[in-house]
Amino acid sequence: MTVRERADAAHNRRKILVTAQQLFQDSGVDHVSMDDIAEAAGVGKGTLFRRFGNREGLIGALFQQLTEDWQQQALDQLADPGEDPRERVLGFVASLFDDIVVPGRPLLRALERDSGGSHANLERYLLWQGRLARAIAEARPDADADFLAHAILGVLRADFVDLLVGTGMGIDAVRTGVLTLTASILTAAPETG
Repeated sequence: MTVRERADAAHNRRKILVTAQQLFQDSGVDHVSMDDIAEAAGVGKGTLFRRFGNREGLIGALFQQLTEDWQQQALDQLADPGEDPRERVLGFVASLFDDIVVPGRPLLRALERDSGGSHANLERYLLWQGRLARAIAEARPDADADFLAHAILGVLRADFVDLLVGTGMGIDAVRTGVLTLTASILTAAPETG
């Protein structure tokens, strides 16, 4: 039997997530405390900690919310046998960059720094990496698709994107570079020797 969340608890959860997202957007993830979020959401600090466990749990819930709707559609398109595997990979990487990395960079940065590879984040990463590797293997049966999928996802890390932006590269140039790298991986000649 599934236990349904009480209406007031569901309302508080939504209110906390909306409030936290807004505060993080306005002030930056590193400048917002759990006290700030509880006060702005009009809930007790205990409610916040009972609901999310800690700051990392709250950030993880916000990232889950960001990826929830995107993930299934993106993975379905990545596996679509009716489309060229190279186009599927490029479409997935472009969508991941546009829909998750760019809007989620502050959350990703905090997760990358603070989580130490939490189970939920590792699970999500391995799902995306495994599906991406399958599509790469279709496009490049001669290559180590697992490694190439890890390499592509590695350049999408928020800290790496931040580094590039910090050196003066605009976000559009970073996107172009990521897609150019991905395209070159998909069309490279097999290494011999």
